[in-house]
Amino acid sequence: MAVMSLALGACSLAKSSEKPDGLALEIVAGGGTDAVAKTAADAKLTGYMRDLEVGRDGVVRLLTSENNRASIWVFQPGGAARRIQVDPSITTATQLAVADDGTMYVSHPVKRAGLVSKVDAAGKTTLIVGNGSLGFTADGGVATGPASRITGISVDRQGRLVYGELRFFDTANQNIGLVRRVEANGRVTTIAGRSVTLPEDDYSIGIVRSVNPPAGTMALDWSLPGMFQLRSLTTGDDGTIYFESDRGVLAVVPDGTIRAAARRRDRSSALVADRPFTREGDAADADPMFQEDAGITEDAGYVTLPVQYGRVDSPHSVPPAYRWTGQFSAGAQRIVDAAAKGAEGDELQNLLRIVRPDGSLTTAAWAVEGGAIRAGKLYVVISSGYRGEAVIGRFDLPK
Repeated sequence: MAVMSLALGACSLAKSSEKPDGLALEIVAGGGTDAVAKTAADAKLTGYMRDLEVGRDGVVRLLTSENNRASIWVFQPGGAARRIQVDPSITTATQLAVADDGTMYVSHPVKRAGLVSKVDAAGKTTLIVGNGSLGFTADGGVATGPASRITGISVDRQGRLVYGELRFFDTANQNIGLVRRVEANGRVTTIAGRSVTLPEDDYSIGIVRSVNPPAGTMALDWSLPGMFQLRSLTTGDDGTIYFESDRGVLAVVPDGTIRAAARRRDRSSALVADRPFTREGDAADADPMFQEDAGITEDAGYVTLPVQYGRVDSPHSVPPAYRWTGQFSAGAQRIVDAAAKGAEGDELQNLLRIVRPDGSLTTAAWAVEGGAIRAGKLYVVISSGYRGEAVIGRFDLPK
């Protein structure tokens, strides 16, 4: 993929015998001036950065939303770029999912009803899940029946769409989450969660417990209460489905059991270190408060957690070790400088934390709006601010 190098501020590379402050970052796309660019370096990325996906073929896709219109930027490994404007009837696209063959899907809830559409190379959409009516389609029913709110979606290695559906129970002030799959025959199967309501006074306790299933628990026997869960799903190479729950990430293993990949146990035990890729404790202590739009990803046992983190002790600066080093274009410098400046003074910082294959937790990047791991590289979205411009960068994960 054609790349440019990026640096932040006045950071410079140290001598080879010294460890430089910051991380060397290559720019994959953005920093240009063309909203319909044919090359990644010329692309002007604006609007809400909804979701970043990196395929096994190295193709980078970014879902954006601007002026009630969704777009999918596609960046090829050779540097070619294409912006696909999705059917204008879709105004609330929330997450992108891409199959191994390049087939793209977007989730786009309408009020409280859930919808998922397939998107072709021209932006034309075909409805795959839901019909615009709020309701619930039982197992074995046609996927294009009524559906409750859907945001998170993924595609498994067999090319089947997987999605998270929140069932609403207004009388009990409850939401119950279900992870569901569209089979080859177009019908629905539930693979995680069960429809039970909890007493209202136990609601918050239920949320905490929902990210801590005992070993060997079957996914269909575990309830998933919560208001802000299932906003993101991702599927690993081994078929494990990871999904965002309230303050945690759960994983449905191919044998049908469910386990915690990250959860809240002791929020004081996994504090963010001043240097990236420092061991910060166990993923059980992550207590992640997820960024609203960025999605989780998984590759080779690494799980990304795009989170907001409170810096009570020092909320006004990005630690030097998290700054970017290298050379950069004027456009990229402007965007990244704005991202760092925007982080100053914020009590809640946008971070990208990572769960490692051994279950430990580390922080990889600061002042970024999500990221994705693929083939030993970490891709990040760096934005100049609210509905501002953005760049996509990448760097090598430490061995």
